[in-house]
Amino acid sequence: MRSIGTPSPVTPVRIRGGRPVLSGLPAHSWESRVVLNPAAIRVESGPALDALFDIWELTESRRDRLRDAGGACVMLYRAQGDVEPAKGIAPSYLGLAILTPKLDLVQRWPHPVIEPSASFHNLGVEDSRCTKIGDRYYLYYTGYASAEGKESGHEGGVTRICLATTTDFLNWDLRGPVDGDLNQFPNKNAALFPERVHGKWLLLHRPMEGPHAMTIHLAEADQPGGPWRSRGRFMESFPYREFARSWIGAGGPPIALGDDRFLMIYHQGHFTAEGAKEYDLAAAMIDFNAPEPVVGRIEPLMRPTGKIEQVGDRALGVDNVLFTCANYRDGPNLMVPYAGADSRIFGATVPLDSLVTALSPEATTE
Repeated sequence: MRSIGTPSPVTPVRIRGGRPVLSGLPAHSWESRVVLNPAAIRVESGPALDALFDIWELTESRRDRLRDAGGACVMLYRAQGDVEPAKGIAPSYLGLAILTPKLDLVQRWPHPVIEPSASFHNLGVEDSRCTKIGDRYYLYYTGYASAEGKESGHEGGVTRICLATTTDFLNWDLRGPVDGDLNQFPNKNAALFPERVHGKWLLLHRPMEGPHAMTIHLAEADQPGGPWRSRGRFMESFPYREFARSWIGAGGPPIALGDDRFLMIYHQGHFTAEGAKEYDLAAAMIDFNAPEPVVGRIEPLMRPTGKIEQVGDRALGVDNVLFTCANYRDGPNLMVPYAGADSRIFGATVPLDSLVTALSPEATTE
């Protein structure tokens, strides 16, 4: 049986000396306690980014700073404040920040861009992933809602995969729960592949109940917005001698490597026999030309270290957690924004060529 202490063949580097990229802002009630689990997408310098500058009304100095950096990282982050008495919880909002590709903050909006007000996410807009298809950005996220949950017997609410789309990150088309069979059970961790595979759009997801629950499933559709049909289980966690139970779910949208091959960062969750929790980051190589598409895995790639990643907000955080919903290329590296202890946002870089080599079938064993 595997050990969680086995060192990764590739070492991620925490940027900013391990200090947060974003933290909660007490002055804003909707994000006063924690920020976590951001979607993030890189927009390269050029006419498309210049058009966004106008819509965002960025100052010239901020525009020049992003042009000099080679583009922008658009970050859509989950945020929570104090418990709202009317809802009985601290609902999750979606905030917007613009950073350089190396995750230096340039601008942050004082108001959320998606609020937990629609019926299908009235308790929370959670853990989004963003993929650009054509000139539109597809944001798959977990909608946490109350009324439907009570009707279906899930005390306190139900989680469903929802979709919103945009061209500018400020104005959103809220499409609600996705069409198809993905929401017949509580579901989350949806990540859209960036291109078609064998003529189909593909989506990772992770049902919380039903057949093969708490494993990564794969769905297909003719259009990037669905309707979706699940193909069933795609991959599951390895067992570990240190834990009584382990499971996995998607991280950011997979990175295309060409020829129907993709790099995927994902998360692992664990419980010890005593009930202690740990969330780690892992990596996989996917090759849809192979009989078994998951051809290489590194578990774990990265584990929480130090108090700032291991101890969360007293009211809302979850201790000992690394969680990511995003990754993108940054020169020779893969940039991975991630949350620590469900309380603040960090970033790490991984040398892309080294990671691909380490995940090749010749380098990995099951």
